Amino acid sequence: MSVNRYLPAARYVAQAIPGILAQLGLKPFISRFVLTETQQGNAWLFVVLEVSPLKHLEDYAASNVLHYLSTALHGLPVVISSSYGLRYAVLLGSPNFSMKRDLTDTEKPMEGQRATLPGAPA
Repeated sequence: MSVNRYLPAARYVAQAIPGILAQLGLKPFISRFVLTETQQGNAWLFVVLEVSPLKHLEDYAASNVLHYLSTALHGLPVVISSSYGLRYAVLLGSPNFSMKRDLTDTEKPMEGQRATLPGAPA
């Protein structure tokens, strides 16, 4: 499977997340983005946060923050992982996930493997 298939959606999310966090009054201390696909065909974009500058980690993990992120990303599911650091996982595509969102054709999710995103904030 080609990593290029999910790059437009990953770029869209990567560019949107810092502004969404700022709207919530949270500093977007993002260290990197990782795009990957599971063996089951789920495409995930991991938004890895820098933990050291974050004062209140619980603010970033609050359920209302996850809900706001998902809503702002046109309904994409967003979950958080706090093992070995803090990161958001955004489901870009899945065989079991309907992609009925308001994205342009160039922003529709693409299928891929692990990749770095050119042009995304590092």
